[in-house]
Amino acid sequence: MEIDFSKITLQELACFVYETLKNHKIEVVLVGGACVSIYSENRYQSMDVDFATYEELKPIEKILQKHGFKRLGRSFNHDKCPYLIDFVNPPITVGHAAVHRFEKLQTISGSLVLLLPTDCVKDRLASFFHWDDKQALDQAVFVAKAHRVDVQSIQKWAETEGFSEKLNRFLKLLNI
Repeated sequence: MEIDFSKITLQELACFVYETLKNHKIEVVLVGGACVSIYSENRYQSMDVDFATYEELKPIEKILQKHGFKRLGRSFNHDKCPYLIDFVNPPITVGHAAVHRFEKLQTISGSLVLLLPTDCVKDRLASFFHWDDKQALDQAVFVAKAHRVDVQSIQKWAETEGFSEKLNRFLKLLNI
């Protein structure tokens, strides 16, 4: 089946990459802003898909080249695709906390492994906490309002990270 990369959605691309690499025994997990796009039903639109993997990029490059993607450092682009594919180094963390559990989505486009909604919120809050990124705070709110998240886990994590006070802004936006 030939894919029209000019019309592909972010979620379809993420599923395509995940399934394609999985078929070659390469494990990847979607992280970052693309998780926000998926969980918020595109209230926030990321223009890249970030995957964490322990795999070297050479085998990934060979696989993605067969589909028209070109490597640029740790990223891959396609002349017709509006999204960039990035690969980040593991381990997967939110702030200083390692992440070991993930969500597995089954979609009409295929399957995909990504951060749990609660960890997606933590990831966005980490950007808000450390860099005062207000857009990341908004993204955390989008996900928390669209999905059930573990607020107690988020509070405990923020305390461990040393940002209990800054977390109050997020909680106020959620009316908690």
